[in-house]
Amino acid sequence: MKKVPESLHRNRMPLYLQMAKLMRQKIESQEWRYGEQIPTLDELEKEYQVSRITLRGALDYLEEFGIIRRTRGRGTFVAKDLSEERWFKLANTLDELVEKVADLNVQLLLIEQAEKPPSPAFPFGEVGPAYRHLKRVHYHKEVPYCVIDLYLDKVIFDSDPQAFSAAPVVSQLARRDDVRIAGAKQVTRVAVADEETAAHLRIGVGEPIADVCRTFVDENDRIIYYAHIQYPTHMIQIETDLMQGASAPRKKRQKSGDGR
Repeated sequence: MKKVPESLHRNRMPLYLQMAKLMRQKIESQEWRYGEQIPTLDELEKEYQVSRITLRGALDYLEEFGIIRRTRGRGTFVAKDLSEERWFKLANTLDELVEKVADLNVQLLLIEQAEKPPSPAFPFGEVGPAYRHLKRVHYHKEVPYCVIDLYLDKVIFDSDPQAFSAAPVVSQLARRDDVRIAGAKQVTRVAVADEETAAHLRIGVGEPIADVCRTFVDENDRIIYYAHIQYPTHMIQIETDLMQGASAPRKKRQKSGDGR
């Protein structure tokens, strides 16, 4: 019986899923390119040091999600280009956020009245008198890219329920002259998808997700918007300007030719 590498034993995830993740990474990094044939079972068995049963389970998983295509007598080929899949950049500023969500499509799952949003992931702002709770899925090119639970101040929502139900709430708030976002914070954590989230995002249960909590407050420090958003990690990237807000670096003094 083949000895499985110790590093794979440390992960509680089923072995075939670990293999599927490693293979997916090769496709995303374009080591295995779209349309090309991937290594044979013999070659994969030699590379990963796991059984053929495990490898077949990994290939079944990738085929189920349309990432590979297996053809009898010809081999297994990459069926989806994953190199451009990380299209969504998590915003670092409110202006970036407004721009990113402006043209996305929305599927409304639930709308109901709520007394207050759940406790935020961080202390920020005071809870208002009443909210509308909306649960929805946002789409990019007909592919679901996030599940969002959001709580919007009831007075604001009731002023234009159709717009807030059918379009991204952030962009609707930004274009309102009568709404002032005086403060905005968010926290991002890595988590895993539960059964409901996985179904909406078309990913597997236990897949990694970016778990984002976002809060907007008005000039009275009252929460007008609170959202809990879950993104599949394979669709997003996080870019940060590490010099933002820092003073300009000092130029090094050049030595003169005579050493002074």
